[in-house]
Amino acid sequence: MDNVAVIMSTYNGEKYLREQLDSILGQVNVSVTLYVRDDGSVDETKQILSEYAENYDNVHVEFAQNVGVGNSFMNALYATPDTFDYYAFADQDDIWLENKLYEAVKTLKDSGANLYVSNQECVNGEGKSLGLRWLPDDERVFLNPEGILCQNVLCGCTMALTKQFKRIICKEDKRPAPDVLNLKNHDGWIALVAAMGKGIVYDNRSFMKYRQHGANVVGAYKASFGKRLRAKFRKIKHNELRNYRSKTARELCLKCPELTCKYPIIEMCAGADTRKGKRQILKNQKELRRYANEGRSNFWLKVIFGLF
Repeated sequence: MDNVAVIMSTYNGEKYLREQLDSILGQVNVSVTLYVRDDGSVDETKQILSEYAENYDNVHVEFAQNVGVGNSFMNALYATPDTFDYYAFADQDDIWLENKLYEAVKTLKDSGANLYVSNQECVNGEGKSLGLRWLPDDERVFLNPEGILCQNVLCGCTMALTKQFKRIICKEDKRPAPDVLNLKNHDGWIALVAAMGKGIVYDNRSFMKYRQHGANVVGAYKASFGKRLRAKFRKIKHNELRNYRSKTARELCLKCPELTCKYPIIEMCAGADTRKGKRQILKNQKELRRYANEGRSNFWLKVIFGLF
């Protein structure tokens, strides 16, 4: 039986947390150890986690300062021992089917890939199904580095990693800077490094109920107009929240040069802050716009004004 470490980051998740913890601890045909990093909750989340840690020998909890979703997950992964066969991420408010981890591990073994990701069955706050997030062969589900950089839809809560890949991304010299993880969370970085390495295996099946509710930190559905507008103003006010693509590409070139050298578009995107780089990006704009699902005018403006 394979040993799987499940990595969870929590933040004010008291409402649905017990149901998710029970579904993780109820996994079949694998041996599960749960590592939880609480990212500074101020509700009853800490009390719930303390209760589970006291009652279950395979639940380990760290109460830490708030660093944001992406950095919290990665810090938890860095702190998890290298002694497990596989590693997986879990959100605080979903519900896992009992065979989720077993199917992920089986698919990884059969594929030889670094990383497993899957579809999600979306449900509302009461657990009622809203259908699969992605239809079969949806063109927006990119598994190549260029597509993931421009528009990643691979969700961390579906991910399972091999022990070898976990060791690679946890090396001190491979770890992304905290400000990069603040831009688009941990799942984009992990997917990019995996795609440039031994690859990603995608499972169109879902073995989880991906809960969508008003308090989601991240979610499957497009935010309201008001939330999108506030997000745009935040980017205008805070320069560190802009330029996800070029900043991430530069970080990849810095931390994984042996991989990015095989992907000229990634290296090209890393130079988006230079005149030469902008010209190259605009020259290849048709391919990049397809990945980003952006109109020509909007794409050109982003590149020209240094917002790529």
